[in-house]
Amino acid sequence: VPKLDQTSFWKDASDFAEIFNADWFISFLSKDVRIVKELPKIGGKLWAPHRMRVPRKCTQRCYLNRVLPALVKKHVSIVD
Repeated sequence: VPKLDQTSFWKDASDFAEIFNADWFISFLSKDVRIVKELPKIGGKLWAPHRMRVPRKCTQRCYLNRVLPALVKKHVSIVD
């Protein structure tokens, strides 16, 4: 489930599930991607996802060429 950046734009401590219907979000995307509420621990350590920065005005083509390949390869990503 997405984590909201609570420092860059607003000072609201709400998390994703408090603002949006997280169960509907998971259900809606379940045919396309697997969504977990928290990252699993592997060998007692929290699994660190791949981090990538996406341009603010990223087009659909940008997502298909940059973001999707990273998701397919890494299986989980933090998209900033």
